[in-house]
Parts: sequence; structure tokens; C-alpha cells
Amino acid sequence: MKDGAAETTPSPVFDRAAEMFGVLSTPIRLRIIGALCGGEKNVSHLLDEIEVSQPNMSKHLNVLYRTGVVAKRRSGVQVFYRIADESVVLVCKAVCSQIELDVKKGRKD
Repeated sequence: MKDGAAETTPSPVFDRAAEMFGVLSTPIRLRIIGALCGGEKNVSHLLDEIEVSQPNMSKHLNVLYRTGVVAKRRSGVQVFYRIADESVVLVCKAVCSQIELDVKKGRKD
């Protein structure tokens, strides 16, 4: 942010940003978002890609759904999830790309 931007940015903006960073603070949720970047997937496909229990996956998908990060649709007994908020993907890619570069350079801080 440029100088003084924090002083003029309304508090609800920071509140929403903090909420979103809280949602993104769990590695499993980041992995779910990463898996959904390639397109819509049902729960069983996500479980194949991310080794967690089904109840744990459901818990994290529910958080992502309630906060508007993902959307879902039902087809028979299956539920399919997709990215609903592309801005979250941009944030994740920016942060993860930078961290990956740092790791490759051997930096820890």
C-alpha cells in the first residue's frame, strides 16, 4: 500500500482481508484450492488427491463454501466443488510462487 492508504481504507476491508487470510491459513484448504484450480471436482476426486479423512475434507470444504471461496453443485448423490472467488486463487498463487522461489534458493525467512 502506498503511504497513507491504511488510514483511508475502511475498517471492513481489513476485517474481510483478515477473515480471508484466516481461511487460507490451513494447509489442507490451500491444497483443496490448488486442486480446484484445474476445474470442478467431486469429493472423491479431492480425496484421491489430498490424503485426509472424508470427515476432515468435508469440514474444510464447508469452511471454504461458507466463506465464498468455493461453490458447489449437486448431481445425484455427488457434490461437485469449484473455485467461486478467483481473487483467492491469485493471492494463493502469488504467495506460494514466492515461497517456492525462496525454498529453491534455500531461504527460510
